[in-house]
Amino acid sequence: MDAKTRGYACPRCTVGRCAPQATTFADVFQGQLLCIPNSRAYICDVCHFAEFEPELLDALWNELYSEAALDDVKPPARHKRGSSYSEGSG
Repeated sequence: MDAKTRGYACPRCTVGRCAPQATTFADVFQGQLLCIPNSRAYICDVCHFAEFEPELLDALWNELYSEAALDDVKPPARHKRGSSYSEGSG
């Protein structure tokens, strides 16, 4: 089992551990609510910070936001994992 499967220290609260779970991705796109159920994310067990899989965000960008970028529509924020992600303990 690798460090990503076990989880990593939360980059927001630095107290909890982010572990893989299924949750709903929600964002407002052109004034409409966009929900994608059962999306894989890493969720902190303390502050409930959610970091979605890069593949999901890349697919959304390619399908929805790349053309909308011409109209100044902002995509969902892409959080970068902090140095705590690469730690091997846990």
